[in-house]
Amino acid sequence: MLTSIVFSKDRPLQLDLCLSSVQQNLFEDNEIIVLYKTSSEFYQSCYEQLAKEHPEVRFVVQSNNIFESILDLVKGASDYVAFFTDDNIAFRKINFTMEKVKAVFAAPQPPATFSLRMGLNCRTRDYGDGEQREDFTPKPIYKLEMESSDEAFLLWNRTSIPVGGYWSYGLSVDAHIFHKEFMVHCCEELSHLRDYYSTKSFPRALSAWDDTPNEFESKLQRFYFDPPPMMAAAEFSSVVNSPNNRVQNHIENRNGDEYSYSAEYLAKQFSEGKRIDVNKIDFDKIAITCPHTEIDILEGLS
Repeated sequence: MLTSIVFSKDRPLQLDLCLSSVQQNLFEDNEIIVLYKTSSEFYQSCYEQLAKEHPEVRFVVQSNNIFESILDLVKGASDYVAFFTDDNIAFRKINFTMEKVKAVFAAPQPPATFSLRMGLNCRTRDYGDGEQREDFTPKPIYKLEMESSDEAFLLWNRTSIPVGGYWSYGLSVDAHIFHKEFMVHCCEELSHLRDYYSTKSFPRALSAWDDTPNEFESKLQRFYFDPPPMMAAAEFSSVVNSPNNRVQNHIENRNGDEYSYSAEYLAKQFSEGKRIDVNKIDFDKIAITCPHTEIDILEGLS
């Protein structure tokens, strides 16, 4: 079984799309938990409505210490834990089970993580100037053929290429699966450090520990060399991040370059009863060559 933790803030319509697409296109044996926060009573009412529409999903309000909140959830997770963000979309139905993923983790060269956002189709990245250029890709990329599986799996050495590219970025909260034990180790240390720097002795240091998923992901990089050097994925990616807006104060997150929809506008659509159907978005005409690809999500609005 897999435990999936979805981070969310002020994005009820996008979160509904994320949840619906994950349930439809990813693993059947998947416990989904939404860790969320809201900035107003309006957004809170939207999440309460969303919880009613998804009774099979557990909704947890984020505390003032996101590291502690994540640690609590990870400790109670299944043997494998995945992270998602509310602007993730599972855009295609996978042809493999969680049992196959476990077999990949048990390979002679076990991976540090299994990525659902990577695949041979993902060869480009945005280097900060809005232009998509070729990403650093590892060589070789091995193929693992699994019995009774309709998909091949990829295995590569993430440490063989420059740090920063998608193919080397294993400790991500965008659709990556980890061993529970490894993530508990990471979260315990990060929670301890956050508490340590929150004392009166370090008033300035606490400002470097924002309570956001971006901060959690950033702090995870201290463990880059702790897990095995290998990383794994299916031959073709199944999850994409559509950065149509920004709700966290993280200036490095590009968003709304092509299809810009404010969080307020999308939440208003949600409150009026509108929802986005993943099946009404024509992904066949979208060239997903990057894990972060802006999509016209309102194409599926109904």
